Amino acid sequence: MADISLTASMRSNLLSLQQTQDLMDQTQERLSTGKKVNSAIDNPSSYYTAQSLTNRASDLSSLLDSMGQGIQTIQAANEAIESITSFAEQLKSIANSARDVANNMKTKVSTTREASGTASGAGKVYVDSRKDMDELTITATGTTAAEKSFTLIVDGKEHTVSYTDTTSVAGSADAIGAAIEGLGLGLKVDTSANDGTVKISGEGKAISFVSDGATIATTGEATAINIAAGDNAAAIAKKITDANGAIKASVDENGKLVVEASDDGVDAGNRIQVFGDAVADEVLGSSFGGVIDTQVTDEDVIAERNKYVEQYNEVLEQIDALAKDASYKGINLLQENDLKVVFNEDRSSSIEIKGVDASSKGLGLESIEKGGWSLDTAIDDAISQVEGAISELRSMASDFGNNYSIVQTREDFTENLINVLEEGADKLTLADMNEEGANMLALQTRQQLAVNSLSLASQASQAVLQLF
Repeated sequence: MADISLTASMRSNLLSLQQTQDLMDQTQERLSTGKKVNSAIDNPSSYYTAQSLTNRASDLSSLLDSMGQGIQTIQAANEAIESITSFAEQLKSIANSARDVANNMKTKVSTTREASGTASGAGKVYVDSRKDMDELTITATGTTAAEKSFTLIVDGKEHTVSYTDTTSVAGSADAIGAAIEGLGLGLKVDTSANDGTVKISGEGKAISFVSDGATIATTGEATAINIAAGDNAAAIAKKITDANGAIKASVDENGKLVVEASDDGVDAGNRIQVFGDAVADEVLGSSFGGVIDTQVTDEDVIAERNKYVEQYNEVLEQIDALAKDASYKGINLLQENDLKVVFNEDRSSSIEIKGVDASSKGLGLESIEKGGWSLDTAIDDAISQVEGAISELRSMASDFGNNYSIVQTREDFTENLINVLEEGADKLTLADMNEEGANMLALQTRQQLAVNSLSLASQASQAVLQLF
């Protein structure tokens, strides 16, 4: 090519035509790829910056999938907790139904306690079959100014109430009320009637008393019996039976004192109580307890309760099975498996969700043996366990719900961040298709003009042909 001689005007037009072609090639590439920066040659700074943004967006996209799976794992655990809570509520219903069996059938109830051969001391003992044990009323005597005291028994523990009696019943009542409040037992004391009465409510506490210097009325039926030192178990049983028509007592062949409701007596839901001086220890002997638990003796009732025991244990098995089935992709948060969810590409931001034990054992629920619900207190204990389990399940659900919200919020943030990164990269590399289209049209026009110009420039040389 160097041997070919071109005129200056032809060379100038040729160079312009070549430059126009280069620009057309570049514009065609932008139109076909949609990018104005396709390689580091086009714009090193924009290219590598966009590449960094794109790489980070890609890394976050893979983490986004992990977050989504983490959310599903938490959701699986939460769904299981809701179902287990329903089972727990069913357990409570079953226990309450078993508790009501004796009440509905009005069967008699009984209990046994070891009795000493003879009473170790003398004193006054109260027996009763009251249903409500959480309040009593004290009526002050208000006869003379003197130091007096009596024994107040709260939840089986004795407390001495010392006060100064006055000649006014209202003043004595105030003194008694102040003395009880001073014990700090958490009792509610009301002397507002101003008639010499002190009303005490235990708000769930079992309250009983030993009267000494103040007249005391209870919310249930209570009768005092006098036990003399040396009274044997049979004599004590007779006195208890004679003292309260709703209660009878006897000594069985094993020498145990048996206290039970009479045939025409109280519902099984009532609690028979025997209490007195030093919680009856000094009088009846230390082997005889203050509160006697209700026990069902009717075989039909026990058989009926055993049916509920079977139902209760079946639901416990379902709780265990459900807790095992709450896994998602091999992770079971209800079987103490932990879950770690990573939030950023260098793993410096994450959350670790601790697994829990949502099985019956982990919730503190115990299976019941056949005949295990013959005691009302055993059913009450089971109900307390279930209520504790429900409270624990609600706490678990709250924790998982909080973790669910955290992961979901981070997932939403990551999605938005990926969009920001990709948009930033596009701003650095994408071409304006309208502009590139206009450029191509202008270049095509320029190319045509350059060809025509080159043709005109070559006409001078073509004149030589006319010589031949």
